[in-house]
Amino acid sequence: MTESISLVLPNIEEEGIFHVINESRKLFGKSLEIIVVDKSSLEYEKTLRKTGVTIIKQKDKGVENAVMEGLRAAQGDILLSIDADDTHEIAGLKKAKELISAGKADMVMGNRMSGIQKNAMDNYIIFGNNALSGMFSFLYGRRIHDILTGLFAMDRKAFESIKNIEPYRIGIGFFAVELAKRGYRISEVDIKYYVRKQGRSKLAKSKLLWGLRMAWLMFIKKFSQ
Repeated sequence: MTESISLVLPNIEEEGIFHVINESRKLFGKSLEIIVVDKSSLEYEKTLRKTGVTIIKQKDKGVENAVMEGLRAAQGDILLSIDADDTHEIAGLKKAKELISAGKADMVMGNRMSGIQKNAMDNYIIFGNNALSGMFSFLYGRRIHDILTGLFAMDRKAFESIKNIEPYRIGIGFFAVELAKRGYRISEVDIKYYVRKQGRSKLAKSKLLWGLRMAWLMFIKKFSQ
């Protein structure tokens, strides 16, 4: 049987999303379900609707909440997500999906850390990502190099086990933590990470307090029910 695939894109008026949509359809075909969880102006939304994607207006703050809203609405057997800013290597979605299809993992995350284009990621984010990824790997016994990635694939059955949990504010790491706690297999694929080509980020840059909060939440969630 052919597996159905859903792609969730969290979005705040990203110019790069149109390239992401087009390239994703080239990878997976026109049957790909694309859900954009959007927090943009009505004028921008009119342009986005012309692409034929499903649009959900985001209710809560945070990328983890946006992705969760999209995943709950998705119909696919395999669930994908990628940042809408066109900085992650889109071909990584297919690499990640293939590991899920082969039964080798329940969640596959895109590892940008060995493929960062010059000036694409600030040094303080690299440092913080390495520290947080090391902490996750130590606590949860899954070797992960990029816990702050914006690209992943997930098996439907794994998602069903966590879909009713309200996300806490640690980005995509929320999904990795909750699946690891339940014994699911988490893997990585190496991807390239590019300099933003269009516009400026609508999201606040990662800060020290956000990183410390993420570290604290990963620690306390390890030992909570």
